[in-house]
Amino acid sequence: MAYSESFINAHREINVKHEWWDFVYEDFRKICDILGITLDRDEPSFSGFWSQGDGASWTGRYRAQGLDLSVWSGVLPTYDIAPAKIREHAPQDEELHRIADELCLLARIYGTTYVVVRRHDSRYVHSSTMCVSEWEYYDGRDVDEEIIDHVEEALLHAFQALADWLYGALEEEYDYLTSDEAVIETLEANEMEEEQDEAA
Repeated sequence: MAYSESFINAHREINVKHEWWDFVYEDFRKICDILGITLDRDEPSFSGFWSQGDGASWTGRYRAQGLDLSVWSGVLPTYDIAPAKIREHAPQDEELHRIADELCLLARIYGTTYVVVRRHDSRYVHSSTMCVSEWEYYDGRDVDEEIIDHVEEALLHAFQALADWLYGALEEEYDYLTSDEAVIETLEANEMEEEQDEAA
């Protein structure tokens, strides 16, 4: 069925009037599980896409070491298996590969950590509002303050990169759902006829 440009434009938001981000959020939560991140309730968060300060972020806890019941011993560090699992989950996504590799490298060099990620008090939710509010080594070791600062900064950089990845995925999904192709597909699926709509 052929539709005029004005009719398509009039229904441009037809696919984004509900919680259209659910699919992207579900995928993001799977990615976080692989990386060893447990998101807080009602996370992640985003605003978009045309205002200064728009972006995405998340709060939760990162554990560089976790329990994997599929392993015979019952314990396998999440940081060691995350890079392979991320590549299995998203074979073509080089940014996710990079983030998983970075977290793995940090854990291998500096040890396994438990990290709490929070958001600065702000009306914004972009990645720069994220901060590491607390972290500790699993083995309780004492570490030089300079090393702590370095690890904290590197972890935060990886966490912010993950939030920026999420924002990019959300923007890509929104652009698709509001494209001519997706709008026309929905109009046809709902058997919406241009003449009937104009008469109404």
